[in-house]
This record gives sequence, C-alpha cells and structure tokens, in this order.
Amino acid sequence: SAAAPAPARRLAYKDRLALARLPQDMADAEARIATLRGALADPDLYARDPDRFTRAGTALAQAEAALARMEEEWLTLEMRRAEIEDA
Repeated sequence: SAAAPAPARRLAYKDRLALARLPQDMADAEARIATLRGALADPDLYARDPDRFTRAGTALAQAEAALARMEEEWLTLEMRRAEIEDA
C-alpha cells in the first residue's frame, strides 16, 4: 500500500501570488459587472443600439462567470492556507 503524501508545509509560490492577486482581480471584476449592469439598466439601450445591448449582455455573463471562478479559486486557496497553518 502506498503511503499518503505528506502535507505541504507552505503554499506554493504560484498559490501565494494568486492569493495576493485575487482580491484585486475580484474587485475589478465586480466593478466591471456593476458598469455593465448599469449600461443594461438603461431602458432605451436596446432601442438605440441593439448590438451594444447584446455585447453588454454577453460581456456581463462572461464577467460574472469569471468572478465566480476567481471566488472559487480564492476559497480553495484560503482553505489550503488555513490547513497548512493549522498543521
């Protein structure tokens, strides 16, 4: 039977960088989402510029998906960091 791998003593360099970078990236994504939602809240946007409305809707969906991925990555890394600190 194979022995379980030893737990890491600290986060990998790339994970530490990601933890440092992700909060700002998430804040930027939230600002982008707010801007796009503001544009889409204009009741006349579709009548004035249907292409812009479609692009904004697509960009909003992509930004929300990207934010969800960043939040999941941040949560995973924070949990890993907490496990290492508690070990």
